[in-house]
Amino acid sequence: MKLYKIEAVVLRARDSGNADKLLILYSREQGKIKVMAHGVSKPASRKRGATQLFSHSRFLMNRGRELDSVSQAEVIEMFSFLRDDLEKIVYASYIAELVDAITPEGEANTLLFELLLTTMNLMAAGDAELLTRSFEIRVVSLLGYRPLLEQCANCQGPVAGRPAFSPAIGGVLCETCRPADPAALAVNRGVLETLKLLLSWHPAKLNRLKIENSARSQIRSLLHAYIRYHLERDLKSTAFFDRFRQSQAGTKQAHV
Repeated sequence: MKLYKIEAVVLRARDSGNADKLLILYSREQGKIKVMAHGVSKPASRKRGATQLFSHSRFLMNRGRELDSVSQAEVIEMFSFLRDDLEKIVYASYIAELVDAITPEGEANTLLFELLLTTMNLMAAGDAELLTRSFEIRVVSLLGYRPLLEQCANCQGPVAGRPAFSPAIGGVLCETCRPADPAALAVNRGVLETLKLLLSWHPAKLNRLKIENSARSQIRSLLHAYIRYHLERDLKSTAFFDRFRQSQAGTKQAHV
């Protein structure tokens, strides 16, 4: 069939000349796909809203020799709360980049698509940071890289003594096995239990968690190290968010 329908979230949108945009979509039906949207930058384009970054839309696609193109597009959800909240824009950008970086093209994953939509929707009124941490550990698990947290990833025994977290070995290490990875990161038991909750609780329940800033920082470091190991690189938005957090902290101190 030359025409087909998909439901997708716009992960990336790049100008491509003559009012065209190259889109990276994550769709329910086909996973990640790259498509061309002709003329969508024109003010009068009916497809303009549906092809904006982060939009959740229905698309009628036209198959092409090299790239498929958007024939029609209809917005389902624009996530309008992002327009007024820079911090949440940064989190949403990171999530979109992570999905783009970690997923292969053309492989559908309905659970990942639903997780993406759920996270974006909950971010409107939820804890964007915890939702992002939950998304990180869930997305790597859905793609087959679930970190082992219930037992030692090296000896498969109980997590005794002072544990550590090893991205290379694939999860938590007991104190006896810590020397197996000299680069393993220290992790306290409270953080370890929180990681388990982020993986097992539905994201809508995360507002019940009360987590200190020090624990949040450790969770972020562990998950970013784990993702970095599997991607073999850092995401661009990680460095941008670090700078954003530093600027926000500086602004708060200036007003004290």
